[in-house]
Amino acid sequence: MSESNVSEDGAELYDQENDVYYVSFGTCEPSYSIEVDDIFVLDVGFFTNLPTGYRVLNMSRMRMWQLPVDEIKRQMIKVLRSLPTPTKNDREAMVERSLQKVFAPPTHMERFGRL
Repeated sequence: MSESNVSEDGAELYDQENDVYYVSFGTCEPSYSIEVDDIFVLDVGFFTNLPTGYRVLNMSRMRMWQLPVDEIKRQMIKVLRSLPTPTKNDREAMVERSLQKVFAPPTHMERFGRL
């Protein structure tokens, strides 16, 4: 059974069956995950490379005094600083590729249903 809590700061969910505590900051930005260590997984936005949430694995086995907040924060900041900073040119290139894919005239093979 999962327990959930939603607030203006995002949402929290504890998945008891998988023993994972999820936190989402409610950005709605598509994200990818980076394993910070054996306990923490950081969710990062595809477009901004900013945190969109995180997960704590094996939550029931954690003793909160074993997890100093300053150390966790230091590790997460280290991971975030190692990521490349997206630029306007990156976004423009992504839009350009998408437009080409959607609006490019079909190839000869596509016209005849062979692709």
